Amino acid sequence: MGIRWRRRFPDSSKNEIREFLNIFVDAFLFRRTRRSRFSPDDRVLDVYRALYPPGDRLADSCELETLVLRLEKRYDIDLHALWREGISLGELYEHTRARVV
Repeated sequence: MGIRWRRRFPDSSKNEIREFLNIFVDAFLFRRTRRSRFSPDDRVLDVYRALYPPGDRLADSCELETLVLRLEKRYDIDLHALWREGISLGELYEHTRARVV
């Protein structure tokens, strides 16, 4: 998937993309080695729903809340204003690019 990220964001370094994906996989409690499995086209809620299918009564681990808090802290963005049902990882990453600190 690295090539997809590099093609979509040619001005971003591998380290910048890796840092973003680390925040994502850490929030979802995945091993960091799994970050390379996610594409910029993957939708955040699809990943969440794969872990917690609708109708399942399992309590989640606050993955979405953790993701939002960590991205807002790292990139100084207001994800509440940007969030929508089908937002993809690539779209989230685009918003972080405008506010890298």
